[in-house]
Amino acid sequence: FYSIFGLSGLPVYKKFISDTTYVPWSNGLYGSVFIGFCVLFYFVGRHALTKNDKELMKALLYGIMSWLIVEAFFSFYYGIYINVAVDVVLTIALGLPLVIGIHSRNR
Repeated sequence: FYSIFGLSGLPVYKKFISDTTYVPWSNGLYGSVFIGFCVLFYFVGRHALTKNDKELMKALLYGIMSWLIVEAFFSFYYGIYINVAVDVVLTIALGLPLVIGIHSRNR
């Protein structure tokens, strides 16, 4: 929903937040969610890799890939091609350790 409409698609935000505070507030909201998302991935990923939990690694891989595919789609759609390149680098940097961990011979 946010990718397509932003928070302005929700009537409650149009009614209670002025135009001068909406964009900075929305940026802060998006940034804080992204920080929490990254911290969650860090700790869950560290646990999955140190405990060699293949099911958790798969869940992380699926979550990261769904995030990056959707983000790359909208970046391409809006012509922000540099972010598509960033998404490719993130796919490799975040996905490769998980794929290696999932396919490791140590069970």
